[in-house]
Amino acid sequence: MIRYLLADLFKSQRWLPPVFVYLAMTGVLYGGDPGTPLPPYGVSAMVLFPLAAWVTVVLVNNEDPVQRHVTLAAVGGWRRLLGGLVGAAFVLNGALVLLATLVPAVIHHHPYALSDVALGFTAHVISAVTGIGLGVLCARPLIPTTGWSLVAVVAVSLVLLAAANRLPPVGAMAHLLFDNGPVPLVSVAVQVVIAAVVGAACVVVAYRVGRRRF
Repeated sequence: MIRYLLADLFKSQRWLPPVFVYLAMTGVLYGGDPGTPLPPYGVSAMVLFPLAAWVTVVLVNNEDPVQRHVTLAAVGGWRRLLGGLVGAAFVLNGALVLLATLVPAVIHHHPYALSDVALGFTAHVISAVTGIGLGVLCARPLIPTTGWSLVAVVAVSLVLLAAANRLPPVGAMAHLLFDNGPVPLVSVAVQVVIAAVVGAACVVVAYRVGRRRF
């Protein structure tokens, strides 16, 4: 099912805008000399959060309502379909996480220690998981139209990244990297747990709402 959902999304080409925006923004970030590894990783992770949500909204809303009901009948219900959608979102955002983590370590002259890459990878995974959760909440069936879904993603992202940019897990993890000093592993583990809980809670809410509406 994940392969079908990804193939249908790639055929629609609706994934191109968010992916190009993310690649462009990271290109600007790393186009000059971004300095030591950890602060740019923090910026990149914060950028990934809203774009992971955007990619997820595009994926979940890719099918029109009629096609969605056909797919629901074919796969055996909303629970299986939602699982496939979340799995496909992890595949898409996982590719962005790997690019954002590994490419800077390859192309820049600053030394990237294995610990730096591991912290950068963890920060991006936290952003991706949280972004997928936000995207699931902002997509159908909770918000019926893609336009309003994207408005909700932008609004929530602005609040979390601008007004409350130290809020866990995304902001708190990014600020651990911004300090450019030793990063306490206990603090990182706490942010990982929070991201997992937030992502799982969002999926549960989407499942319960969708079960009533489909």
